[in-house]
Amino acid sequence: MRGQQIELSVKARVDVGKTAARRLRGQGRIPAVVYGRGTESFSVSVDAVEFARALPETGWYSTLLRLKVEDGGAAEPNPTVMIMEVQRDPVRDRLLSMDFHSVSMQEKLHTQVPVIHVKQSPGVRLGGILEHIMHEVLVECMPSDIPGHLEADISGLGIGDALRVRDLAVPEGVRILSPADETVIVVIPPVKMEEVAPSAEVGAVVEEKQEPELVREREPKG
Repeated sequence: MRGQQIELSVKARVDVGKTAARRLRGQGRIPAVVYGRGTESFSVSVDAVEFARALPETGWYSTLLRLKVEDGGAAEPNPTVMIMEVQRDPVRDRLLSMDFHSVSMQEKLHTQVPVIHVKQSPGVRLGGILEHIMHEVLVECMPSDIPGHLEADISGLGIGDALRVRDLAVPEGVRILSPADETVIVVIPPVKMEEVAPSAEVGAVVEEKQEPELVREREPKG
């Protein structure tokens, strides 16, 4: 569906800062900020469950949102926005904060659009492995023309063949800005198990040492 708009209820908030943000998260809400050209920035919060129900992660950056602002605080009662940034806690897998950017329906914008593959590949039927390398492309279009996704037709891909950005089906009014030669999908030959020669030293034990994974947590916004 092109130019789809989803209505999302948000609450205006006055209290900002780390303490206020932690309190909101404890209440099951996500702190957020609304800003953009011609819009005075203001802070809001979003119900985490309602947000997850209204918008799947694949549509975060390609869906127009019509904010229904409760408790005032917005120059425009129901601004149309798009998500610009989302901060997530990598350990608890929960959203920490998000940025909404107001959108003018009369101006073209740049946004990322998901790419999905359609049909069947002859190479896969012969045992090849489908690798989806590029899951999003950057496009330019009017807000009302934002496609929900772009389709990659893999019906012509044999083993060793690749589908590139230039091969994607593009709706009228949409221009792809990602490099045309970038690979989106490739069908690679099937992996063959190689026979491993037994160790000369019977009963030898090899101990592997794993380094702990470090996760750098971004500072959540108030």
